[in-house]
Amino acid sequence: MSADLQLCIHSAPAGELVPLLDLMREHGLRSEYERGPVEALTLGQVYRAQDAALGLCEEVAARLEEDAPNAVFELWQDPHWSADGHYHAHAPTFGHFEAGCDAEGVPHVGVHDLIRQLSSSPGATLGDWMSGEGAGLLGIAVLAVVGEYRAQRSSGS
Repeated sequence: MSADLQLCIHSAPAGELVPLLDLMREHGLRSEYERGPVEALTLGQVYRAQDAALGLCEEVAARLEEDAPNAVFELWQDPHWSADGHYHAHAPTFGHFEAGCDAEGVPHVGVHDLIRQLSSSPGATLGDWMSGEGAGLLGIAVLAVVGEYRAQRSSGS
């Protein structure tokens, strides 16, 4: 079974570009206009590997964090049949966020996970929960960093 794998690197230091490109070539990630292996990285560009093996997303996410720990990236594998897609985002200092997603890479948290987390802190106020466990479950810090890069790109800055 397979589904498209998509990667968007928002930021990366120059010293991590070669390992990133090597990883992208290894897994066939390319822009929609490229016929062969990616030659240069364009920050903010979405690269895709069509029909990637299901589960490859986890392997690639781990390698990205190992080979380019200072990169800000989003990686997702599209949903397959009735199963959610899988989304990973990484921002140095803030860490890693992982969730289900749709085909556009929009992450979402399952109701069952949300209920389980809320039930584990019955005495906590919403503010307390959002500043602790909820912030991690919802990926608030990591998604804020990713959102800033997306906003800069869409405004043309």
